[in-house]
Amino acid sequence: MLKSGCMAHTLTAPEALAWYFKHRPAFVEDICWHVSTAASKWGTTRQRHAESALEAMADPVRVNAFLLQHADALALDTNTREALGNDSTAMHVFAERMRTYLANPWA
Repeated sequence: MLKSGCMAHTLTAPEALAWYFKHRPAFVEDICWHVSTAASKWGTTRQRHAESALEAMADPVRVNAFLLQHADALALDTNTREALGNDSTAMHVFAERMRTYLANPWA
């Protein structure tokens, strides 16, 4: 069981999988926009977009980790498992880059 954002609702693994892929296009677009904007800006604008990217990644990273942890129980096909793994890797790389931007928004 996974608690959703405000902890007011608990998701089962199948519900979490459905939520993840239903919302994936929107959060990928939002995360990528903030990451690319942070990469092309400096100072407070970079800092603001880095913070927004990290915030946008919070729930997807948590749900993604939960889904990968329960991949066998969900009997995920190879493509779905690979997509989740690729998303996890990309979000961790983006998160590390955003933390670097926050540490020095002028670099």
